[in-house]
Amino acid sequence: MEFQRICREFRPYHKNALNVALHLVTTPAGIVSALSLVTHAAKEFKLPELALPQICPYACEAQQLAVAFYCWTLFINMPVRLWMVNTVVMALCSYAATVLDLNLYVSLALMVAAYVGQDVSHWITGESTYQSSYMKNSSWMSMLLQHTYYLMPCVLDAIPHMDTTFLYWLVASNNVVYSRVTEAEGRKDLAFMRQWVLDQKPSKDHTTHWWFATLPQKAKQTFSDIASSKTMMDMFHSKFPSNLWACEVIEGMNEIYVASEKHSNNSDTVFYMQHVDGPWYLFPFCGAYRCIMAVNKNERISTIFPKAPVRHTLSDGDVVGFDFNREIHYIENNEDTVNVEPRITLKLHYVIYPKCLKPVGKLLALLTTAYDIAARNLFLATIKPPGLFWQGMAYVILIVTKLMFMAENYMGYNNLLYVAVAAMASRYVHPYAFLVMTSYMHYSMYIATYAQKTNVSFGLFKRNVVFYKTLALIQLGYYYLTNFQYDPVSLAMIAVGYGISTSAAIALGMDRTYFGVELGLYEPKWVSSFPYNVIPHPMIVGSVIGLLGFHKMAGMQAAMPYLVPGHVFMYLCHLSQEMIFDVYRGPQAKKVA
Repeated sequence: MEFQRICREFRPYHKNALNVALHLVTTPAGIVSALSLVTHAAKEFKLPELALPQICPYACEAQQLAVAFYCWTLFINMPVRLWMVNTVVMALCSYAATVLDLNLYVSLALMVAAYVGQDVSHWITGESTYQSSYMKNSSWMSMLLQHTYYLMPCVLDAIPHMDTTFLYWLVASNNVVYSRVTEAEGRKDLAFMRQWVLDQKPSKDHTTHWWFATLPQKAKQTFSDIASSKTMMDMFHSKFPSNLWACEVIEGMNEIYVASEKHSNNSDTVFYMQHVDGPWYLFPFCGAYRCIMAVNKNERISTIFPKAPVRHTLSDGDVVGFDFNREIHYIENNEDTVNVEPRITLKLHYVIYPKCLKPVGKLLALLTTAYDIAARNLFLATIKPPGLFWQGMAYVILIVTKLMFMAENYMGYNNLLYVAVAAMASRYVHPYAFLVMTSYMHYSMYIATYAQKTNVSFGLFKRNVVFYKTLALIQLGYYYLTNFQYDPVSLAMIAVGYGISTSAAIALGMDRTYFGVELGLYEPKWVSSFPYNVIPHPMIVGSVIGLLGFHKMAGMQAAMPYLVPGHVFMYLCHLSQEMIFDVYRGPQAKKVA
C-alpha cells in the first residue's frame, strides 16, 4: 500500500523523540491554519453551509466537511487503530479552527510558522527532512503531495518507532562512557607519556600533577594527540551522535596525575571520598566531561561510580569518561594488590553540546575551566599544609566536598531546582501548583524508566523516585491530618494497604523493588511468601488500598477531592504497563510487584 511505503520512508527521518514531539505541535498547527483558510475561501466564494438535520442538528462548515471527506478517504489506506487516532486528531483540529476563528493574515502566518517550525525541529535534533530525500527526483511534486496528504498519520505512525519515549527526559541516564586505546599510534603515545613521567621522579608522599600548559613541547604535543584521537572521539560519539552533538577538548583543564598511597587529612583525601568535581550541575543541555586514561599497568586503585553503578580498575590504555559537574565518584585501594609503578593517569576534558547551542557549550567550557583553575590552586596549597591556616583550609575542602556530595546523593540538585520552580509556581500561578507538580512525578519516572529500560543510572533512578515518593506521602499525610475526622475504616485501609506494600518490598528487596530485574541488573527472584502467594502485584495493590484509605475520610474528600484519584490513576497506568509489557511473562513467570 502507498501509505505503508511512505511510512517506512518517513520513519528514519523521525527517530528522535524531540523531533516527533515538535511535529505533533507544528503539524496540527499547520492543519488548523489550512482549515481556517478553507473557511475564508468558503466565505469569499459564498459557499452555503450544509444542513443535515437527520445527522447533525448544526450546519456543517466547509472545513468540517473537508475533514470528514479527508478522514473517509484514509479509512481504506491505513490500520484501523491508526485511522481512529488520526480521526480524533483531525476532529480536534477542526474544532480548534472553528473556535479560534483566525483572520486571514493570522491563518497565513500560522501556516508559515508551522512549515518553518518543522524545519527548525529537524535542525535542532540533527535529523534530515524526509522532503530532502526526494526533492531531486523527477517526480518530486507527486511525492510532495503524497507527503503532505499523509503527514499527520505519518507523524502518529512514527511514535512507536522512535529511539526513545517522549518521557526520556525523566529517565536518569547513565552518562559514564568507557573505551580502550588499542591502535599502534595511541599505544606509542602512552608509552612516551609513561616514560616522561617516570623520568620526572614523582613524589611518593603525595599526588603529583602536571598541567597541560606547563608541559614541555614534545609532551604537550603527545598529550594533545591523545586528547583528540579517534579513540576518544568515537567513545563520545557512540553516546552523543556526531550529526547532533559537538565534542571539543578543554585544554585548560587537562593534566597528568600520579597517585600516592599517602592521603591523610590533606586535600588528596578528597579523591577517596564520594564527590562531584564541579559546581555547574544545573547548567542546561551541555556537559563537561572528565576522562581518566590509565598510562601504565594498575591493579591497586579502582575508580567507582556508585550511581551507575560501575567499578573500573583502569590499566594500561583503559579510559573512562564522566560528567565533571554531575557524576558522583571516588577511588578505592584494592586489597592485597601492589603496583610496581605509581599509578599514572591522564585527565582529559571535553565539552559536549548540541551543535545548535554552540555559544552555550562554549560558556560551560569557560566556566568549568575557571572553576577548575581556582580549585586547583587551593588544592595545591593544601596537599602539604604549611601551617594552621592551610590545614584549616584542607578541612574546609573536605567538609564542603562532603556537603555537596550529600545534597546530590540524597536529593539531587536537579530535583531541588524542580521543587523550587514548583514552589514559585504555587506562589505566583496557582496555590496547588506545588502539590500537582510534585505528587505525581515518581509515577512518571516509573513509567518512563520501565518503557526505556536501557542506559539507566540505577542509583539516580532510585534516588529520584524515593525523593518524590517521600514528598508525595508527606503532602498526603499533611492534608489528611489537617482535615482529620475520626474514621476507623479509613485508618484500617491505610494500615492494611501500606502494610501489604511494605511487606512486598521487604520480601523482594530494595533493588528488585525498583526495577533491578527489569533493568537487567539482577536475576529474577522467585517469591512464594506473603503477600506474593496471595495478592498479584501486591506493592501496587497495597498502595492503592492505602491511598483509597486516605480518600475514604470525609474531611479529605471534601478538602482535596482530586488528589487521591490522581494517585490511583497514575498507579493504574503503571500497573497496566507492567501487565502489558511483563518482563517475567513465560513458562517460568515470576511473582512481581
